[in-house]
Amino acid sequence: MGMTDQTVLPKKPAPATLIFILSSAFLFAMGLGLLLPILPYLVGRYVPDPTALAATVSWLSVSYAACAFFSAPVLGALSDRYGRRPVLLISLLGSAIGYFIFGWAGTLALMFVGRIIDGITAGNFSANFGMLADSTAPEERGKYFGQIGAAIGGGFILGPALGGLISHISLEAPVFVAAGLCLLNLLWGVLFVPETLHTEQRSKGLSIQSFNPFSQILELLAIPHIRRLLLSSTLFMLPFAMMQILLGVLLKTSLNWGPAQTSTVFMVVGVSDIVVQGLLLGWLISKLGDMGVARLGLGLGLFGLLGMGLLVGFPSSGLVYASVLAFAIGEGIFTATVGALLSQAAGEQQGKVQGGSQALGSAAQVVGPLIGGQLSSRAGIAVPFYAGIVLVALAGMALQQGSSASGKAPATLPEI
Repeated sequence: MGMTDQTVLPKKPAPATLIFILSSAFLFAMGLGLLLPILPYLVGRYVPDPTALAATVSWLSVSYAACAFFSAPVLGALSDRYGRRPVLLISLLGSAIGYFIFGWAGTLALMFVGRIIDGITAGNFSANFGMLADSTAPEERGKYFGQIGAAIGGGFILGPALGGLISHISLEAPVFVAAGLCLLNLLWGVLFVPETLHTEQRSKGLSIQSFNPFSQILELLAIPHIRRLLLSSTLFMLPFAMMQILLGVLLKTSLNWGPAQTSTVFMVVGVSDIVVQGLLLGWLISKLGDMGVARLGLGLGLFGLLGMGLLVGFPSSGLVYASVLAFAIGEGIFTATVGALLSQAAGEQQGKVQGGSQALGSAAQVVGPLIGGQLSSRAGIAVPFYAGIVLVALAGMALQQGSSASGKAPATLPEI
């Protein structure tokens, strides 16, 4: 029996719970953003060769994403068994420890240790979405998932600006600020946030399979309407991951932009996340429905990638901002609505489904930059963006196949 059959869900989460969920998402994004201006300089202390520096910075990112791939489904399953609150608190503590080690590191090896610890405890999104689903009725989730996207956008705006400002104190200062903010949010959770997953709604046990992300993902992919949503989401995430890595290179080579001009593009992305997901997404869902908004997001993503690819032959500042804005809006509304659809399909095992989704997203963050780098070096900087158009089109096909299943009852997943 599904959770919605057993109990009537509230329309919205309690204020303290919503603050905790949104602040966790905000701090996650801001923590990553704080590192962006200083990471090359911190790593440069140990890697003086510019070519090796770029590779080392990339591997730091890959180490975090790879660990998140393995840990997210496990922590999601643990949140289904033991509750959302302890998993979220452990995730925040792990992030704080990871940041402290990274900031205090006197060697490159310890910097990797810090990022790995943060990645291993990166289950905050699977448990975060689970806590939100526990606290809201299914038809309200798209709006609140959009608010999480807006919080992430705000973190990505504030993070780089704050990191650059605090770095005048020391290069390590932004890292310690990120750790301190995680601890403050941990304290808020300990003092004010109750558990949202009641004992009778929890999974009944754990098996060794629960700690194997591949078996968990395969189990989810065996369910047709969940498989199609996960496939669509992952296919869209691949060009998003490629764009994050290659956009700066594209702007440098095609328009000869420097860091200051490029940073304005990422600020546009953050502002669009706040405005569209925080303010407009609920209205869009009321007019178009979740599936309609997801299709609109895919269409905007296609337009954005096409515009970015055309920049090589038609360099234009206007085309830069139009393309990036279209892709950012498309990605934001698509991710929020597909997340809501997954939540509706997940039934009682929110953590398991959202953990699988987060793991696949982490895998895309590893695979996307690797594919994009190879395509760029072998065929030109525009080719990864055109390849992204194909991937988004395939995401649309997967979503369309799953649209007929979107109104079905929540999936029944095996106990773990």
